[in-house]
Amino acid sequence: MYKFAAAAENEPIVFGAAKPGYSNTKVHDWIEFMKRSDIKRVCCLLSDRQLARYSDLLGTYQQEFGINRVCWAPIEDFHLCDRETLTQKILPFLAAADQQGEKVVVHCSGGIGRTGHVLAAWLVSRRGLSNKDAIAAVRRTGRNPYEAAIASVMRGRNPFQAVGELHALLNECRLADWRC
Repeated sequence: MYKFAAAAENEPIVFGAAKPGYSNTKVHDWIEFMKRSDIKRVCCLLSDRQLARYSDLLGTYQQEFGINRVCWAPIEDFHLCDRETLTQKILPFLAAADQQGEKVVVHCSGGIGRTGHVLAAWLVSRRGLSNKDAIAAVRRTGRNPYEAAIASVMRGRNPFQAVGELHALLNECRLADWRC
């Protein structure tokens, strides 16, 4: 349900999912599902435009999980996260969850592309996987960290350049001094 799955087969803390539906009832159902799955934190990657369809999704998350247990890091659909947001905001939030032993869910809209490359970044940076192994692990969960590269063709960009940007981003996550 909700494409909910761990970042990798043996990952105990960081999970990915698709967004909740737009009605208050569907948001409530999504939150209840996450709580039953022992999720304690939420990292939302939805853009401003996507959040506008909800009455107050981030406020609802903060009310249900706690203000300090919600991270909002907007990434445009079919794009990669920028290095600073990933290494200074998202990964430290996930690392704090790891240190506290609190399960966290990362979600974008469909739970595939943006969520996929953030989960791969987690596996590279905190779990020590190679780019190739992290991407393969995330793909086995039904996500596609290459989604931004595939979609780059529609924006008139070279998909091979976008793949290179993904690998450069993952390398930056491996080297970044963000660890808690």
